[in-house]
Amino acid sequence: MSLVDILISIGSAGLAIFSIPTVLNKNSQVPRKTASIPSASILTYFVPLFAMSGLDLTAITIAGQAIVWWLIVALRPVKTTGST
Repeated sequence: MSLVDILISIGSAGLAIFSIPTVLNKNSQVPRKTASIPSASILTYFVPLFAMSGLDLTAITIAGQAIVWWLIVALRPVKTTGST
């Protein structure tokens, strides 16, 4: 485990933890098509890359972030932008 692995992991874990309220708040709306799906996809893509690079702790925390973003995609409604 390297210093880089620890520092990236701390940041990734922090982002995952601070995103959880968005999942749990039933009134929150997110721009699913413009942000959530690409974010979740990119994070999912990086998990095996970090794991193959030997940054295992980073891979685990990035996987946690990806799970949170996929939950946002699955559970939160799309933000409406039109007028009523």
